[in-house]
Amino acid sequence: MLRALISFSLLLSGLFLYAQSVEEYSEEEKSQIEKNFYRSIYVLASDSLEGREAGTDGEIKARDYIASEFEAAGLSPLNGESFGIPFEFSEGYSYSSVILKADDSEYDHQQDFHILNSFTDYNFNGYLVDVGCGLEDDVYEKMCPVTFSDKVLMIDVNMADTCSDLLLKPGYYDLLQNAINLAASKNPAAIILVSSDFDNFPVENNWFFKVNPLMTPVLSAGKKLSERLIHAESAEITCSAEYDANKKTGYNVAGMIDNGKDSYIVIGGHYDHLGYGSNISRYNGPKAVHNGADDNASGTALVIEIARRIKEQGYNNHNYIFIAFSAEEKGLLGSKAILEQDLFPIDNVVAMLNFDMVGRVSKDKPGINIIGTGTALEWDSLIEVSDPKIMELRLSKSGLGGSDQMSFYLKDIPVLFFITGLHSDYHKPTDDIEKINFPGMVDVLFLAENIFASVDNSKTLHFQETKKEMGGDRPGRKGPTLGIIPDHAWGGKGLRIDGVTEGRPAWKGGLEAGDIITKMGEFEVTDIMSYMKALSNFEKGQTIEIRYLRGDEELSTSITF
Repeated sequence: MLRALISFSLLLSGLFLYAQSVEEYSEEEKSQIEKNFYRSIYVLASDSLEGREAGTDGEIKARDYIASEFEAAGLSPLNGESFGIPFEFSEGYSYSSVILKADDSEYDHQQDFHILNSFTDYNFNGYLVDVGCGLEDDVYEKMCPVTFSDKVLMIDVNMADTCSDLLLKPGYYDLLQNAINLAASKNPAAIILVSSDFDNFPVENNWFFKVNPLMTPVLSAGKKLSERLIHAESAEITCSAEYDANKKTGYNVAGMIDNGKDSYIVIGGHYDHLGYGSNISRYNGPKAVHNGADDNASGTALVIEIARRIKEQGYNNHNYIFIAFSAEEKGLLGSKAILEQDLFPIDNVVAMLNFDMVGRVSKDKPGINIIGTGTALEWDSLIEVSDPKIMELRLSKSGLGGSDQMSFYLKDIPVLFFITGLHSDYHKPTDDIEKINFPGMVDVLFLAENIFASVDNSKTLHFQETKKEMGGDRPGRKGPTLGIIPDHAWGGKGLRIDGVTEGRPAWKGGLEAGDIITKMGEFEVTDIMSYMKALSNFEKGQTIEIRYLRGDEELSTSITF
């Protein structure tokens, strides 16, 4: 024990000796850096890029801009050929056939109804239940102890009592979202939107609701079907659908400074955003571009700028990789993909620094969150000696969290995640360039460069698994969870586990990262959609058998939620 304490003391003293301070920027430097930040964010957050959603033309335009900036900074393509590195991902489902029957009458997809949640299975059967406008929990309570798994909940979007003018009342969409949330929380077979006043409150076919649970089918009925269902005393609703995974191509943008070393430092941030909105948008309303100036044009601009400065100043203790990730908003798919493409030896990565939403430093109380300080033995001391004392540092140990550093942490790489914090414009169309604090971003860059300089003078960092982790499965889920991180990029059969949270049911049952769940209780698991659907059938305290694959071996375990 004494030897360990002496070694740790020597380690810390070494850190203090190696810590390197970056000279304070001159006013001329600050002005130029602000201009560089503004140019990048102006381009990336412009309407012409249509929200930079992965798999769209907007992503391609953003990719090409970032690639040009990396080239201008003197970087070389990571793969030796092109800065843009493609990867394939699946996003929801494409439906080739959807047939809806109400008793003996059949209705056409597109003509009579539309599907509003392309992330779920539209094969269902249930009895129609009218819940009015869907906003009153009393309606559901009166049905107790009725279960809703065999019910199709019908919501009337005619809310004249609350919103007299659809177009002039943006709050109308918030009411619809609330109605959807309440209905979905009952785990029904499906939800169908109708209108008793179609002229004033039409059911739109392009609404996108944030459905919770994710597997709930939601349909919008056209005028003909609306009238049929509203006047039906009872009806059995059956829907059958054929669908395929919606395959798309995304592009990470990756450059490198090759100093001929065996070790690497990775600096990154995602450049994609939500396009015109998605299931994780916090906006309810008509179609609108989500420009994502802070999330994450700001982080991308900072990665470009720090790459330029590292190249200019001739750092050469390691090789340096700079990555603008795509499809972060779809589940960290870009960062997961690049780690699986064997483009660099991940075992030789000293550390990964991630910048996501760094453009909204508070002017009244400047500060930044640095997440991941528990992922290396040395982080706390390195940060302490690198801190230029220009803003409050809010430190968090966990290596997990909703950004790309998590993909690296799960590969046993020390990480730091820089974020100035959430705000009211997060995941809304109002996240625009006018709200970016550019002098604050310069301060973030100065802090980051100081920390980078100290890491650069370290030969290695000692990885640690952090103890306080998020619950896994899906943030905010109220029902039972396994305590796993699903692999959203997995394209095979079953649900592949990306990470297991210590102390949670999966961990207690012996499940590990890389295991593929194929069955939960009596329910087959073929993909993440069927996994979520199976999970909704269980209750806290219940014990079930889980069958899974570990390599080529088929195993089973009992877990208690």
